Amino acid sequence: MRKATARLAISEAEISLGRVMKELKELRERVELLEREAFRFGQDDILPTQKEPRLGRKPRFETEDLLDRRMRLSTWLEQNWPRLSVALRRAENSNNPSVAIAEFIAAKRYGIPGVFQPPFYDSPEDYADALGSFLASGRFHGNPRTLAAAMAGLPELGWKRSFDICSAHPYTTGHVLQVYRDYMKRKFPDRLMELDKVQTEEGVRMVLAQSRTHDPVFLHLKENPGKVKEWLELGKP
Repeated sequence: MRKATARLAISEAEISLGRVMKELKELRERVELLEREAFRFGQDDILPTQKEPRLGRKPRFETEDLLDRRMRLSTWLEQNWPRLSVALRRAENSNNPSVAIAEFIAAKRYGIPGVFQPPFYDSPEDYADALGSFLASGRFHGNPRTLAAAMAGLPELGWKRSFDICSAHPYTTGHVLQVYRDYMKRKFPDRLMELDKVQTEEGVRMVLAQSRTHDPVFLHLKENPGKVKEWLELGKP
């Protein structure tokens, strides 16, 4: 009896195993069919390609990361430019970067805060020498974007190297409204003086019509004459 029972158990196990193997085979065939349907153009066309490893010395800082830092720092600088621009000009004229550093710290506390910013934003006091050297170089020109280009790479890169790399990749994103007034003061000082004098939308139109230019900020003002006075007011310190 025991032998018969043992044979029956083995037979049932063999039948069960055979059924499992058969079902597994059918399952694999179905999966292969689904894969051929899903990847009818080939997996290489759908899955991301692996980048070839770079040979030689690894760069100290990736260009993409630097440009991303510049973008975020530029945005924050422009949002707080009405108060920062005054301090930076004082620092430039007096060759004393601490004047600007104090204003950077104040802007972080009382102005528009920044998120995911580069180290210069987090601890501007640690980079006073680099800031002073940049302001003394004559490359600032009162432009928040040149400042961002120089400071974005610190401390991994020196400000000159950061500036050169960023300059090779021009920043084309539109300016924020808080910088319009200072931008007009640098680029179109005569038009700005005239805009400050007029009080009506028609007066704004007449002033802006005097200049033919493809400058994006100027064109934006032309397209929105009813907003010009309000936008210029945002840029006052």
